Parts: sequence; structure tokens; C-alpha cells
Amino acid sequence: MSSRFIPKRPLFGQEARLGLYLTAPVILIMGVLVILPLILTVVESFYRVEPMKQGIPFIGFKNYANLMLDKDVLKSWNNTFIYVVIAVAIETLGGLGAALVLNKVKIGRRWLLAVVVLPWCLPPVVNAIIWLWIYNPSYGLLNALLRSVGLISESHVWFNDRFTGLFLVAVVHAWRMLPLTAIILLAALQSIPANLYEAARLDGASAWRQFWLITLPLISGGLAISLSQSTVFAFNLFDEAWILNGSSIGTRSLMVQVYMSAFQNMKFSLGMALSIMAMIASLIVSAIYVLRVYKETRFD
Repeated sequence: MSSRFIPKRPLFGQEARLGLYLTAPVILIMGVLVILPLILTVVESFYRVEPMKQGIPFIGFKNYANLMLDKDVLKSWNNTFIYVVIAVAIETLGGLGAALVLNKVKIGRRWLLAVVVLPWCLPPVVNAIIWLWIYNPSYGLLNALLRSVGLISESHVWFNDRFTGLFLVAVVHAWRMLPLTAIILLAALQSIPANLYEAARLDGASAWRQFWLITLPLISGGLAISLSQSTVFAFNLFDEAWILNGSSIGTRSLMVQVYMSAFQNMKFSLGMALSIMAMIASLIVSAIYVLRVYKETRFD
């Protein structure tokens, strides 16, 4: 049969075209509000954009080279990696524990879930201000509790020590983001068939072996998502670090350094370049999480 008698099929079927029509507004909004600004930021990071200097000359990778030699920037990188490690550990372990408890509770689960989600509902500025009162050396709740149990004899200024300050800022951030991890992992836990646990109990598997051989592999997708979002949010930590300790170099995060470079020192291109570097670093670490989790927990 000649090919000219064979009807040509449309490139997209009716359902595919409907899907494109429905997603077109979202794609357009994301393109205008996310993709286009990202492209402009990348392009302008190769120029010298400083309002106090005339012209916008092309300087290539000079902004990136200057950032790699800046001691304050390197210190902020170090601080941010510490924030990421502490925050991701607290959010993952705490969120998994909360999800396991919520998954076992049968009576009043929705009320308990509402209590768990409450910190996530708070705006980051409000959350940081509340914890600023808790950490206050004069009338803060933390000093009062420690004095009441006899662990300290006088009020302590918590942010006088760099590592204590880093830990406390990371705790504030993790307190706000932990409920999101708990919700993601709870959804993953509820998708596991109950008959798998029944079969494991009949085979004499302990609770730990059930968790290691059934629960952990089957929530690997949710775990990868929660690790990724925890990492990205920790890399973008700004509100808590700024409100709790201002621009102090001892606890300055990358986003605070971006703000300092771009809006206080009026070197916009340096701020753009640093934000791009932070985005790339968070994406690389997130990709490592995802690939590692799927590699260790997949079934063959």
C-alpha cells in the first residue's frame, strides 16, 4: 500500500493537547517569574553591575573568582554548610520520628497533626522573633528553664559563642521546617500495605528489622524528597540568621552574605554570582541525596 493512503496521526493526541492547554498558564507564570529572572541573573553575573560605578562592562568569571578569594564569603560558606548538616539531620530524624508516631496514632490524629504542623504555618520572621525572646539572656525562657533545673547558675548570652550560635540558629530553622518533612514521610508511610508487616511478624521479624527491611525502602521516595527540600531551604536560610544575629560574620549565612554584597555594599553582580553558586551547590547536594537514597533502597 502506498504511503500516501496512510492517514497521518497528529503529533499530540486530544488528551495531550488538553494537558498542554491546562498547564500553559502555569508554564507561562513559571517562565516569567522564575526562569526568565534566573537567566537574567546568570547573564548579569558575568558583568560588573555596580550603581556607584559608571557603565556595565563584561568581566567574565571575575565576580566568581573574587568571591572565591573573599574571606567573608568563605566564612559564610562554612557557616552555611554547618547549618545544612545540623538542620537536615534534625529535620530528617525528627520528622521521621513524628511521622512514625502519627502513623501509629488512631485516636485524635488530626488534632495531633494540627499541633505538629503549627510551626510550619508561622511566617519565618515571626518564628525567629519568638525564638529571639526564648534566647534572650535577661528574660528568655531557655535561661529560665536551665536555671530552674540547676544546669546553669546565671543567665547565659547564647550568641557569644560561634558554634553555639550556629547550632541555635539551625534549631530555629529546623523547628519551622520539620513539620513539612513529617507530612511528606507520613504520606509515604501510609502508602505501605499493612499485609507486608503482618507477613514479617509471622516470619518472626523484630520491629527494627521491619523498619529496616520494609519501612525504610518503601519510603525512599519520600525520604529523598524531604532530604532535598531540607537541603534547599537550609541553603537559603536568611530570616532566622538575620533576625537572631544580624550581620555577624560568625553566624552569617550565604543568603545574608548575598544581601550584604548586593544591597549594603551595592555590588549587585557579586550578589548575583554568589546566589548562583548557592543554587548550584544546593542542587548538587540534593542530587547526591536522591541518587544515594534510591541506590541503597531500590529493589532489584
